[in-house]
Amino acid sequence: MKLSVIGAGSWGTAIVSILSKKNHVNWWVRRERLKNQILLKKRNTKYLTNCKLNTKNITFYNDIDEIIHSSDLVIVAIPSEFIYSVFKNKGDILSNKTVLSAVKGVIPEKNSTPHDFFNSISPNLNYGVISGPCHAEEVALEKQSYLTVSINNTDIQPHIKNIFNTKFINTKTSNDIIGTEYAAILKNIYAILIGVSSGLGYGDNFIAVLTTSCANEMKRLLQLLDPKDRTISQPAYLGDLLVTCYSPHSRNRSLGVLIGKGYSVDNAIEKMTMVAEGLPAAKSIYTRLKKIKQTKQIPIISSTYNILYKEKDPKAQLKKLEKLIS
Repeated sequence: MKLSVIGAGSWGTAIVSILSKKNHVNWWVRRERLKNQILLKKRNTKYLTNCKLNTKNITFYNDIDEIIHSSDLVIVAIPSEFIYSVFKNKGDILSNKTVLSAVKGVIPEKNSTPHDFFNSISPNLNYGVISGPCHAEEVALEKQSYLTVSINNTDIQPHIKNIFNTKFINTKTSNDIIGTEYAAILKNIYAILIGVSSGLGYGDNFIAVLTTSCANEMKRLLQLLDPKDRTISQPAYLGDLLVTCYSPHSRNRSLGVLIGKGYSVDNAIEKMTMVAEGLPAAKSIYTRLKKIKQTKQIPIISSTYNILYKEKDPKAQLKKLEKLIS
């Protein structure tokens, strides 16, 4: 199986570092200058600069059509806001390929999940999702980490698991594609509000209860969006939620902290060096639930949406939640 990774940000670089340890990898690096720097320094000089890369096992591409044609498994690791522009006309060449999404956001132009988008452009592809808990920064340091790969094609599940497993990466497989993808989207929304709470000065006691309520809301929402028996305490759900809400590496939590400290949403975004996918996701999920008149099911996401898009006072929104989550 010929492997490719689309994207040279933190997560794309981390995935390439995992795969290239024992596999040959095709890597789409859009900027020629960055590609040359990686070849020279054997590391991504813009993201994860402490992550050494086995460039002997990497072939670089900057033509998206060429790399897709040259690959059987296409791992997508670019921010969700760029998915549409990169892949909107690629349905034909993705046909009969396997696409694994490492994207943890929504497609703004379509207000859809990556799963819905890729199936809409090519119904003949295999689709799967890579989820955590797994921070790129810890992968770069080869700290023990865990991945869940959700894909329905049971024939390739063992192979997918094998190509990701290393001495510091433990991979499990799942069939819950929609649930794990939604969980990866939702946890970013919740992490923003956890960050707001921290920025406002709330302590560990409140944040622990709020995070527990986030998990309960996620469980209700997953059941509403994709009814299925699932155990929310698994790493792809609760584990990914916890690491995103508590870790200093979390860009969504960092965005929330800035807002809690008094920055406007626009100013907080300007201070961020990376994309916080929970921002468009909050609008997408809230809008979707509003259409089906189910916003009462999501008080935490509603509060986050009010802060981000309605200019509601963060202190007032958290005060309302104090009683709802107790």
